[in-house]
Amino acid sequence: MQRVFTSLSELPAVLDMTEETCRRAGLPDELAFKAQVVLEELFVNTFMHAYKNDEGPAKITLEAAKENLFIRFADQGPAFDPLIAETPDLQQRFAEGTPGGAGLILLRTMAEDLHYTRQDEHNILEMRITG
Repeated sequence: MQRVFTSLSELPAVLDMTEETCRRAGLPDELAFKAQVVLEELFVNTFMHAYKNDEGPAKITLEAAKENLFIRFADQGPAFDPLIAETPDLQQRFAEGTPGGAGLILLRTMAEDLHYTRQDEHNILEMRITG
């Protein structure tokens, strides 16, 4: 399944699409939950940081195969490779009362076979989620 989303208000539709794709493929609930957490982090951070809380395209492709969900997430924000970005110090952020910072950790913990490319002014992140 593939769809382009253009605003943060479409997050419920992203989560619904993920749940429906997993359900139709007979994937376990645990896998669907992990995929929803990962996609929520990617989606929210893209609109908050890359698009500065404005509209912009985020193209999400989901493909279920053999107990796996393959995700391709593409956006037109500034180049950002989440695989080499520095992981924030969550203890320090918590002590300072600074919200957020767990997205990179969740992505790197819950997804496998992560691959980032920058192609034609697009960030493209591909990954696999297992149950």
